[in-house]
Amino acid sequence: MTTAVAFDGLRAEGLALSRGERRLFAGLSFELAASELLLLLGPNGSGKSSLLRALLGLAPLAAGTLATGAGPVKPRRLCDVALYQGHAGAAKGELTAVENLALSAALDGTVTADAGDATLRAALDKVGLARQRDIETRRLSQGQRQRLSLARFALALRAPVRPLWLMDEPSAALDRDGATLLVHMLDAHLARGGAAIVATHLPVSPSAGRVRELRLDAFAPRRAAATATRAEHGAPAR
Repeated sequence: MTTAVAFDGLRAEGLALSRGERRLFAGLSFELAASELLLLLGPNGSGKSSLLRALLGLAPLAAGTLATGAGPVKPRRLCDVALYQGHAGAAKGELTAVENLALSAALDGTVTADAGDATLRAALDKVGLARQRDIETRRLSQGQRQRLSLARFALALRAPVRPLWLMDEPSAALDRDGATLLVHMLDAHLARGGAAIVATHLPVSPSAGRVRELRLDAFAPRRAAATATRAEHGAPAR
């Protein structure tokens, strides 16, 4: 079952982000509307993971502004509407799969107190972890742990509280069936009016909604300066 959501849109203008003394990107702008998927592309170190964290206030932006349909917002305000999956799993190894899911669902607000254990187990069944529900997470394979992360999004499809999905390499370590499952979940989310920003090196091609790409390496300071110089001399951009 999926529940319709109301996503108010997101507009980013002139974002810049640094890591230590190194400027990752500058002058980055984009817009995201309901039923849209934005794919963050670029080589390792271009700032894909850092951008996702910065949108939630987990890393400081060096410049730029964010706004929704209601007006300007500070990054941490997006935490109220976003469901974030980091590149490194946050599951506790000593807890079972269902215990980890219960903990994250309580933090995400995607399961009500009266939902019961059956709802959690149904989400694990959906992502192919029916037989691993009561196994300690440290005993799961990397692909199974990635499926456990996806179970959070399976729960989110039942609730309207997280219309913006931020996913960092969600297809990493997944087999073909797992990658297909990811696409189906994105399809369902976009079809209900949600939006998503996905950092990835691998193809992610849902059939629902609108898919756009944003290459972060195009906003690296040296690349941006070279593009500006070619434009000044009338040379075509590469």
